[in-house]
Amino acid sequence: MFSDQKKYLHLMQITSDFICLALVYLLFIPLVTISIAKGTGMTLIEQNLKGVPLFYKSVTYLGLSPLYIFIPASIFLLLRQYSDAIVSSVQIIFVKSLLLSITACLILTFLLTAFDISLTDKSIIITASTGILFISLVLNRLYLKYLVAQNDSNENIIKHLLIIGTDKQSKALCNFIVAHPESGLRVTGFLTGDKEKVNKKISGRRVIGEIRQFNWIIHQYHINCVVYAQKNEHDDELSYVLNNCAIMGIDFATVTHSSTQNTWASPPRKSLEHIGDFNLSVYKFVYYRPRALFIKRAFDFCASLGIIMACTPIWIVVPILIKLSSPGPVFFKQIRIGKHGKRFVLLKFRSMIENAEQMQKELIHLNEMDGPAFKIKKDPRLTLIGRQLRRFSLDELPQLFNVFLGDISLIGPRPATEEEVAQYTPLYRKRLSVTQGITCIWQVSGRNDIKFDEWMKLDLIYINNRSTAQDMKILLRTVPAVIFKKGAY
Repeated sequence: MFSDQKKYLHLMQITSDFICLALVYLLFIPLVTISIAKGTGMTLIEQNLKGVPLFYKSVTYLGLSPLYIFIPASIFLLLRQYSDAIVSSVQIIFVKSLLLSITACLILTFLLTAFDISLTDKSIIITASTGILFISLVLNRLYLKYLVAQNDSNENIIKHLLIIGTDKQSKALCNFIVAHPESGLRVTGFLTGDKEKVNKKISGRRVIGEIRQFNWIIHQYHINCVVYAQKNEHDDELSYVLNNCAIMGIDFATVTHSSTQNTWASPPRKSLEHIGDFNLSVYKFVYYRPRALFIKRAFDFCASLGIIMACTPIWIVVPILIKLSSPGPVFFKQIRIGKHGKRFVLLKFRSMIENAEQMQKELIHLNEMDGPAFKIKKDPRLTLIGRQLRRFSLDELPQLFNVFLGDISLIGPRPATEEEVAQYTPLYRKRLSVTQGITCIWQVSGRNDIKFDEWMKLDLIYINNRSTAQDMKILLRTVPAVIFKKGAY
């Protein structure tokens, strides 16, 4: 597992432990006390006129909550108990969860001394809380372990590798990765310099093409790291692959370390990674700190969930209007290309007639965008309600579900179609090096009024200057852009 994967997973583990502790202290314990109060007539806990325990309202209880929520996980963090949390065996997961639960139990025992509760009731609260905390911690850790070993879709914890070379060293590296899925690495396939080996299988993975087809292969597959693994270097091949990775913003790794004395306008971030017995020099041409990535994903998750809930009336009214305006489904689903070529289904409210995609070729002469993009200001395929949805960008609202699931982000380059990506130059392919999004610089600068090349340049500016502050600035600028419908059609 690469260091950036480990850092991201550590943040996931620590955060999920805090959430488990908070749920137990702020939800489960008050519920247990209500059950005890109703079952035994307990009156020693402060109660209001309705006879409900005031744990929910107690200033003392809420004031002590940081001690219970933050101290146990902080102790674990200081003792470095999260360093191998994901790759641990099931036995170690149980032991560490038990230790954290006992630590939390001791702190809870201390905190409950501030309340006038009988020893019996106190024992019930502590025992039940410790048990539910232990179960939740175990399930949480097992789920993260499953994500690393079995899941292939999470861009922040899984790397899809393309191995350059088919010799013994390349095969040995592939064998190790395939045998250790808990490393968070997946081998997409091999590239070779020998035409005769194309389509053959090595360690269960196909040789998907020749090195000279590198750019075409990158467009066809979901790849976020290229590993030059063959023992005998070919300087021209190495230089060709490395330079194209730099242009397209794809991570490059080499086992050989030698012929990488290139000069770039923007020097890559270099690190040394260990995969089994292999030492890899990794060059990251587009780098965003794991902590920043985690904060961005957490913000996307919380914000999208909040907006989805706040837009409940829209989920009721708009589908009815769409159904009344024309026959067909409520949602329009389309395959789009996400980060590093990942394919996913993008959701939108249907704003066109049912067979709109089939009509596109007939309307190509009306296209008002240059390059691969296709837009018509007065598109004849739009329905009456669809035109209004487009003007106020309401047709894009269902993409919040894509944000919630992690397919895209709130802020990032717009996800393109397969046909558009197939026409990208290597430089434009770099816009796929980050998580795609609903809004970006293009959206707040005029959208469809901007030419295709300028649109691509704006996305590359975003990628090269990406920061949390820039994301917040774009998000704030999106609101007036939607209200005044700048470039929207």
